[in-house]
Amino acid sequence: MHLPRRCAIFAFISALTLNIAVFAQSHDQVPPPVRVAVIGASASAGMGCVYREKRDDREFAGSFRLIDMVKLACPELKMVSTDMSSGFFFLSPIANGAKAAKRALEFKPDCVIAMDFLFWYCYGDDAPDGGKITDEAQRLAKFELGLKELDGFTMPIVVGDVPDMSAAIGKMLSQSQVPAPDTLVKLNARFEEWASSRPTVHTLSLSKMQKQLMEQNALEIGGKQLIGTKDAPLLQRDELHPTARGLAGLACVVATELKTALKCPADQCTPEPEGTMGRAREELKPSGRPKPAASTPATSPASPAVPVGSR
Repeated sequence: MHLPRRCAIFAFISALTLNIAVFAQSHDQVPPPVRVAVIGASASAGMGCVYREKRDDREFAGSFRLIDMVKLACPELKMVSTDMSSGFFFLSPIANGAKAAKRALEFKPDCVIAMDFLFWYCYGDDAPDGGKITDEAQRLAKFELGLKELDGFTMPIVVGDVPDMSAAIGKMLSQSQVPAPDTLVKLNARFEEWASSRPTVHTLSLSKMQKQLMEQNALEIGGKQLIGTKDAPLLQRDELHPTARGLAGLACVVATELKTALKCPADQCTPEPEGTMGRAREELKPSGRPKPAASTPATSPASPAVPVGSR
């Protein structure tokens, strides 16, 4: 083989090898998706959270879970998720909580969202031993079981405290299921003490947000107020579960804490409810039959021309 030809082949192979190496290096620099596990109760599971919108041709609708809204609140943050939240968590919170925590750990998440995980560890009328609650001290003991489950997570975890949902008594909750006011104070004091000694725990003040909802019909998110209206409320009629708009607001708070927990760049995304709801509307699917096209008045055929002088 002539020397120039050998040199040309060598140069071609060298260039190809370099391009492959550069491609591989750039490919390796693409960060993998963040692995997020969700554990919790019916609010996280999106119970009753259906958004409907009437458009010109038909009605569109979509149902949303918390993780759906979190992804819409921060679309730049690529996530793969597993969701163990359940609307049936309340039936057996101790067993269901343990099962959900175990499955979440098996997912090997980078972060865990447990917004309402602790709710039924203090609400409800079931005691830690499986019987009925007869003393408020039993709620405090049951709460410790929930905290113990959360202690199994060594990765960052976003956890909500205990809100006062007494407004739902007679609608979705019975009086016997709701902690006494002084018990709620003790529960949240214990939660604050527990969280303060664990650097991986990022807290959500659900108690503060619920109080603001009850007093102002609004949520403060990112320094701005998300205000509920008659046509666009933040809570469903049961006074317990958020509407799609309310869930969008909660998701923005969760997504902000998620960014902090994962040490994401501050400018990666700015979760805000209106943008989140705008992206949620894009996810809606046609619901029901399309409206019939507007009918046009029937026109009679033109009368044949009559020759002049034929009448």
